[in-house]
Amino acid sequence: MKRKLKIVILWVLIALMLTGCWDKIEIEDRAFVMAIGIDLSSSNKRYVVTFQFPNAAQITKGTSGGGGGSEKPSFAVSEVADTIFSASRHISTRINKALYLGHTQAIIFGKDVVENKDKFQQVLDSLDRSYELSRKVYLLVTPQKAQDILLKKYEMEPNTGAYIRDIFKHYNLTSKFPIIDYNKITKSLHETNGNAIIPKIIAGKDEIKIAGSAIIKNYKLVGWMEDDENMGYMWLTGLVKGGDISINMPGDGEEIKVPFNISNVIRRRDVKEENGKIIYRVKLEVEGDITEYTFEKHGEMMKGDLLNVIERKTSDEIKKMTQKAINRFQKELKVDMLGIGDYIEKYHPSLWEKVGKDWDKIFPEVEIKVDVTSHVRRIGLFR
Repeated sequence: MKRKLKIVILWVLIALMLTGCWDKIEIEDRAFVMAIGIDLSSSNKRYVVTFQFPNAAQITKGTSGGGGGSEKPSFAVSEVADTIFSASRHISTRINKALYLGHTQAIIFGKDVVENKDKFQQVLDSLDRSYELSRKVYLLVTPQKAQDILLKKYEMEPNTGAYIRDIFKHYNLTSKFPIIDYNKITKSLHETNGNAIIPKIIAGKDEIKIAGSAIIKNYKLVGWMEDDENMGYMWLTGLVKGGDISINMPGDGEEIKVPFNISNVIRRRDVKEENGKIIYRVKLEVEGDITEYTFEKHGEMMKGDLLNVIERKTSDEIKKMTQKAINRFQKELKVDMLGIGDYIEKYHPSLWEKVGKDWDKIFPEVEIKVDVTSHVRRIGLFR
């Protein structure tokens, strides 16, 4: 009897082990979605969801040394549906692959989605519920149609999701857009009742450009920030890691553009209350190099006065950028996207107890002071 029982248990264990791969899907049968575009239909009642994914069959042939060069390197398909979830399911009736979102690099919102508060919130709720999507995926907004960006083929990189991912990898070369992912954006939206900054993406004839930002207030698009204004926001929030600032220097009969290449930024903040008024101060210490110039006499770069002028003009230019951002958020939109409330709540809790409940009304009256000190560390010359 014991022997029979052991045999039965053994067979049960074998059966369980054999069913371990019952839901296995071969790589050729998966569509590894690299980018998703979300627009609204012409009636604004339904979603147009576009999924872009590489040709796994071609990749497999390539790694095995086969041919297949004439095949498409990637595919993009669109589906009209009532929800994002149903769109992903309806696609299965048109392609012979199972969509997989675990490798998605970017999600692009069309302008019409973020202009519609209810639809935008529904999309965010749908994305929050997805167990496959990485929380490190990049969110972007386009003034165009997201579908148009994903259906277009680009010479530099046919895989749009990988193309966007690689641009974000090198953002510190320009600091033209904030490097913030799904986690940070949704955290901002949830903690500020719908306020966030999302990078802007546009597509040209043969390339993609990410620069500037979309301003979301109360879960709705309220405006765009262009390069200078956007960089001012990034200076104030500690997001600038590199890039360059062009300043005008006097030359022989005309002004010369001199690029100050940012190599290091230190940001310090402080806040205090004086006579019932909150004063928020940001101190920026910026270091950089002068690596390109067209002065007639290169030796002039060694003169202390010239370096001092370059440093002062660089500081003034940075202050102008920050003031543009301050005016936009504090005077025009009256929304704290500069993180001042978060800073007070974290480092000055006693002050936050006094002002927190009325922060939306108090923020426009906060006095924001920005001090910038720039230093030229290298000039690209030998004595």
